[in-house]
Amino acid sequence: MKLLHVLSILCAVALAACASPPQPPADYLRNALDWIEAHAVLHDRVADWPALRAEAIALAPQPATAADTYPAIRHVLAALNAAGDDNAFLLDPGNLGASQLTHGYNELKRDGTIVFLAPGGPAERAGLRLGDQITHVNGVPHAEYIAARTNLSWRPIVQLRVQRPGEANPREITLEAAEIGYEGRPQGRPIAVGNATVGYLDLPWDWGSAQYPTRAQAAIRAAGEGSACGWIIDLRRNTGGNMWSFLAAAGPILGPGELGGFVDRDGRHTPWSYRDGEVRWDGQRRDESTVEGTLAVVPARPLALLISPATTQGAETALVAFIGRPDTRLFGEPTYGLPLLVDHTPLSDGAELFVSGARSYNRGGALYDGPIAPDELVATDWLRFGADDDPVISAALAWLATRPSCSR
Repeated sequence: MKLLHVLSILCAVALAACASPPQPPADYLRNALDWIEAHAVLHDRVADWPALRAEAIALAPQPATAADTYPAIRHVLAALNAAGDDNAFLLDPGNLGASQLTHGYNELKRDGTIVFLAPGGPAERAGLRLGDQITHVNGVPHAEYIAARTNLSWRPIVQLRVQRPGEANPREITLEAAEIGYEGRPQGRPIAVGNATVGYLDLPWDWGSAQYPTRAQAAIRAAGEGSACGWIIDLRRNTGGNMWSFLAAAGPILGPGELGGFVDRDGRHTPWSYRDGEVRWDGQRRDESTVEGTLAVVPARPLALLISPATTQGAETALVAFIGRPDTRLFGEPTYGLPLLVDHTPLSDGAELFVSGARSYNRGGALYDGPIAPDELVATDWLRFGADDDPVISAALAWLATRPSCSR
């Protein structure tokens, strides 16, 4: 589901460019490579950019159409991804219509473990569960499939081989992509800690749906609002999307102030802030701040943030905004490693070109462009995700129980 997530991010944070008129193919290639070089924030990780550019041009010496240049452009993007970008890709016009279709699952890139199922999606209807491990996709081992996916070749029908924990034989499952109208639905509940209660808030991924922050306020109220002695915000299955929605959702717990920001290749800083119920980027209010009804009111309390290798992109940039908040601690495993702004531009034939365009920085000025490590390392047992005996939740509760507000 990475394609859908990246498209969601660009709707929220990308620096859109105006469509340009048709160009001769050679100019099309040259301008695309110029744009990548000018905007890719991880450009400096490529050892020899002039040589890479020469290799690309050699792949399309006399292009007759814009499409003839795609292999050359993707050659450069693959080098960026190998250097750690992982947001660098070309979406050709033929794939644009597939952006709203989904197979309904997200898996860990490292081993294929399913960490998220879209409610009512094809994967859930087929009986897949959290913790199932995808070993093959379309007959290809999962690791090889992931490595070959950099050009975003996408099929509406996929064949999965899935190993379920505790079962000897794998399952063969065919999924046909569908448009399911997914919207993230934050969930909240109180968890007892001694004589007190901790508020638990699960924030799943979301593309920027209008109701996400409003639903989060309801979840905060269900979890304890003003009575909770501390908070747990769970980002472990948040595989990206609209960071502004996540900040607006958790704003009452996050608290007001300057939160960090983005810094691009030219060193330009564009800060984030949260005040009076509004998320701002470089001083401009984000529309995602809108909450129907009243905001939850949460006193300053200790906060545990739960993270995993599935925590990526928009979830990671939102996470950066919490780093440096007083009495805050991270639990789980290192995040995926893309706390970056996705930048994009349309090309003259209708294709879309994407790269990571800015690093994030926290309220103390520290830069982030890779995995974010927890303060306390605890592996997620996806079979127990979200339960009170979830090992990561248990570790967070043990810490919260030592905080003055929870140990009275």
